[in-house]
Amino acid sequence: MWQFHPYSVLLLLAFSFNLGLGLFVIKSFRLNLVKYLLILVLGSMVWTGFYAIDFLYISTSLHRTFISFLYIGVAFANMGMVLVSIEFTNNRHLLTKRFWVLLSVQPLLTLAVCVLDPIFKTLTLDTYLINVEGRIQWIQETNIGGFIVSYFISFFWSIFVAILLIRGIIKSNQTERNRYLLILISYLFIWVTAILHKIGIRPLPGLNITAVMSTIQVILIFFAIGYYRMFDLVPLVRGEIVDELDEAVVILDFNHRVVDWNSTAENLFAIKTKNVTLLPHTIFFQHAPELVTKLDLLSEKRTISKWIWEKNHKYWEVTAKQVRDANRKKIGMVLVFRDNTEQRNLEKQMANVNRELLLANATKDRFLSIISHDLRGPLAGIKMLLKVLNEDMKKKEDALAGMTQSLVDATESVFSLLENLLEWSKLQRGQEEFRPNYCRLDAIVLECVELFSLSANNKGIRFELNIPNHAMVYCDDRMIITVMRNLISNALKFSHQNSKIEIQAIDTGLHWLISVKDFGVGMSKSTMNKLFKAGEVIKSVGTLGETGNGIGLLLCSEFVTVNGGTLTGDSDGVNGSLFQFSLPKKQKEEVFV
Repeated sequence: MWQFHPYSVLLLLAFSFNLGLGLFVIKSFRLNLVKYLLILVLGSMVWTGFYAIDFLYISTSLHRTFISFLYIGVAFANMGMVLVSIEFTNNRHLLTKRFWVLLSVQPLLTLAVCVLDPIFKTLTLDTYLINVEGRIQWIQETNIGGFIVSYFISFFWSIFVAILLIRGIIKSNQTERNRYLLILISYLFIWVTAILHKIGIRPLPGLNITAVMSTIQVILIFFAIGYYRMFDLVPLVRGEIVDELDEAVVILDFNHRVVDWNSTAENLFAIKTKNVTLLPHTIFFQHAPELVTKLDLLSEKRTISKWIWEKNHKYWEVTAKQVRDANRKKIGMVLVFRDNTEQRNLEKQMANVNRELLLANATKDRFLSIISHDLRGPLAGIKMLLKVLNEDMKKKEDALAGMTQSLVDATESVFSLLENLLEWSKLQRGQEEFRPNYCRLDAIVLECVELFSLSANNKGIRFELNIPNHAMVYCDDRMIITVMRNLISNALKFSHQNSKIEIQAIDTGLHWLISVKDFGVGMSKSTMNKLFKAGEVIKSVGTLGETGNGIGLLLCSEFVTVNGGTLTGDSDGVNGSLFQFSLPKKQKEEVFV
């Protein structure tokens, strides 16, 4: 049956307050603070709403249902209060998965007790009607299940929240201390009322006004939000956004004292706690003294300053923006640290690539210049000799033989140059395949020596070979033949007539060291420094007018490197030259077993 009860009016008024406050903050639902407040408000609404209906509509069949929803509202209100307290005291780190499971115990147990209550009376042991001042109201005796889910678990969480608030009061400044104290007092209202009701001290006869106290608690929290600007929407939203930034943000006052920073800055500068206020910048940046020096030297006239700060091989773009009041007086500064490492690395890579491209272009241009110059001379000689032979075929046979020999020499020079250029081109374009195998070193050397036997006889030069017949190397024999061919060719060009060329191999343990030594004109120090460098101009003339351009040695260095060795040269500029290169005895994987 329906009846009018003054307490139901008070409960419905509390319900309306909760509803209005909930609608006020729901527009900012994406903020964690608002989500937790809504859980608290929703729990208080369910608590007061069903309690009011229970007084307005007397029904023996629905009474237990109303009481069940009431207890569910109590569980959610308590859960919301715990979350709100954690958010207010800046203890978000406590919200781990294990904590959420523990926090969900009370709502789940309350739901189980309420579902089983119609059968086993787990929530209320007994319930009956009484008449107080002409109005009917319910009286119920709480069972052990209802006591545990409503009083015992709530008391446990109340102690937890009280500890958080008391710690906040101890560590915080005056404004935050008053805010935490107000929330703690609002939480005590509920427990004082509940305990007084349990021992029989009731302002309204037979009535439990704890539900009304929960609404007063919500009102006090919103008062704290408004009075102490805990929920000034614009700063709060900005604070949420700044905390989510990947950039580190640090705020300083006009005396260079750090007043606030976000979580990224906390990690960057290894700050343990945010409860310290007005921290001197020398302490905050104690692990980065160069920042302290830079901040002390910043110009007061420049509104924005930018520079690069390096720490632990990482680069940070620092932006310092001065904050001024309406009178253009400096009141603080905002520092933003943006990780610029990846961009800097990309810039370095681009610079390296550009240098390589410039070097490649310079090498190409130099090679074109060398080719055009070196091919012009031999080809002009061939042209002239052919013209002479064509015009005068009646000259003496010895003169004809001399011209023929000159023609052969010029042709061989052009052929050698073109062959080296071809090999170099294939190597640079990645078309020169590396096919290593185990080879006899003496066989490679003998094959190359035989190629130059005629040229050596013409200059009266003899070869002295000292290559052990057991010398085995792991290499691409085609490449090493090219290396030996070029070294022997150069040695012949610059050797004096009737001299010798020494070729030997020395066992160094893991490698064979092959050397080619001539006793000719040698090379100057400046020429030696240009060897093996692409794009360098190397002009040299042999003992019988043979020409050299250095391309062959550059190709030799590349081939030796590909085969796992190194090529070096030495000369005193008077007594000939010595070129040495190493080749591994075994495959690389086998060498390091």
